[in-house]
Amino acid sequence: MVISRLLGSVLLSVCLTAGAQVSAQGVSGPYLAAQQAERRGDVAAAARYYARALARDGRNLAIMGRAMTNHIAAGNVPQGISLARRYEAQAPGHHLGVLALAADALQQGDLDRVEELMQDGGPFVAQVIRAWVAAETGDLEEAQRILTALEATDENGRQGKIVAATHLGMILAVQDNDAGAVEAFARANGMTDSDAVALIRAQAGALVRLGRMDEAKAVIAEWSRGSFSDASLDRLSAAIASGDVPAPTVQNVSQAAADVLHSVARLLVRGQNRDIALAYAQLAAFLDPGLTEARLLVAQIFDADRQYDLAIAAYDNVPAESPEAMSALIGKAEALFESGEKEAAVTTMESAVNQFPGALAAHTSLGDLLRRAQRFGDAVAPYDSAIDLLPDVSRQYWALFYRRGIVLERSGQWERAETDFRLALELEPDQPDVLNYLGYSLVEMGEKLYEAEEMIRKAVEQRPDDGYIIDSLGWVYYRFGEFDKAVENLERAVELRPTDPVINDHFGDALWMVGRKTEAQFQWRRALSFDPADKDADRIRRKLKVGLDLILAEEAEAGKPGIIGRQTENELQPITNDGG
Repeated sequence: MVISRLLGSVLLSVCLTAGAQVSAQGVSGPYLAAQQAERRGDVAAAARYYARALARDGRNLAIMGRAMTNHIAAGNVPQGISLARRYEAQAPGHHLGVLALAADALQQGDLDRVEELMQDGGPFVAQVIRAWVAAETGDLEEAQRILTALEATDENGRQGKIVAATHLGMILAVQDNDAGAVEAFARANGMTDSDAVALIRAQAGALVRLGRMDEAKAVIAEWSRGSFSDASLDRLSAAIASGDVPAPTVQNVSQAAADVLHSVARLLVRGQNRDIALAYAQLAAFLDPGLTEARLLVAQIFDADRQYDLAIAAYDNVPAESPEAMSALIGKAEALFESGEKEAAVTTMESAVNQFPGALAAHTSLGDLLRRAQRFGDAVAPYDSAIDLLPDVSRQYWALFYRRGIVLERSGQWERAETDFRLALELEPDQPDVLNYLGYSLVEMGEKLYEAEEMIRKAVEQRPDDGYIIDSLGWVYYRFGEFDKAVENLERAVELRPTDPVINDHFGDALWMVGRKTEAQFQWRRALSFDPADKDADRIRRKLKVGLDLILAEEAEAGKPGIIGRQTENELQPITNDGG
């Protein structure tokens, strides 16, 4: 509800135009191709196809509106503005079209035209822009009235109140009323519980200009306690330390329009209105090329839509000297990885580490990428570097120790791995992922099975429908020789994760042990069809050839952990298949 109110009439406008008849000869082919491109998030292709359709039916508002939206979303804002003019001439008031025309008027410095357009530009974004126009033309009282009313109403939800209070503070800061700005920023900060770096930057800057240095540092420190780091705040902290006085973060109508478009775009992304969010972010970057947060958001939306080529190009469009440069490099590496260019991804992430050696996020992201590439031994060093950079060992960093524990375990460094897992549990007690991973690892090694069982039971209590955790519990029962319970739980795990090769393999083993050997062979064949790891595949093929009994006997002779009788913790002994 809140997002649709902030958005105003745009969704209605899109629905009305998209629903219009498309019947001109030769139009249906490119029109359908455009719709397909939209569904997969390829706005660049959609813009091209809609342009072809529009060339054959030049007055069709459905096609014109979608062509305009996709051109803007693809970053071709001038073409979008041209289409907005055509649309406005036939049917004034298309929400995105009006905003595009206002952006063009702002570029020309025509504030009268902006004021005229914003009368119909939507209830929220338009009012924020109108407030800035009023302030810039000397009517500060009207600007305050508009934003105070927006902050007071519940119509736009909490996020609308935050944006309104923030922009009131920005206007007051430009008017050299930093005391009033701090009050407005403080109200906005008191309402937010999410990422609000721009707000923190504006609030701290106003405090510095008032000479309230300690308060400025405290505002930054409070935000930093809940996050790894932020380059723009790091720069502001350095500036404060050196005695520099930061200027207001937004200083004119164009920058303000860009800021509110970017703010609303971030909200729309959360609501899955990606095409409009993308168009807003592109308009923001068009209005204020220095707003690199908008460029980064564009890249992130392309990335989320799996348009990796577009995402990589957009990440490259973030300036190397900007505070968002590190995030862009990390995002580019992720996009390269997802597109299959894994070596290029690792090289890009290593570049991020080299450029930002003191950034925790860079080292962590390199470790994460190498872990996903199953280069577990290589991933240890970046995680080590990240942990060395920690300001303290506190709860917020539990996942870092958990991830390092994974790569240590997978690279054969069990003692270090177990230490990390147990530290992660100290920092975040009863965390189900850690409980499951540590518990399962102990089961696989045949160690501390009673403790492992307790850990996995706790994980199951928290996530009773997690197939991986149910599998772990079933595998504990298997190790204890309680095969009926193992079958019951592993069958449930397969239902929850039907295409996981390890779970299917485990289920097959349990079925074999209760005498259901034909079903066991079926499960092993299923496991092979889901591309298991090479060592697992070799073992499965041998089970299909000679049966599980012979393999268990060979593994027991080689000293590998096998099936253990449930006796006392200190008297665990191997048992035979018949329980003897």
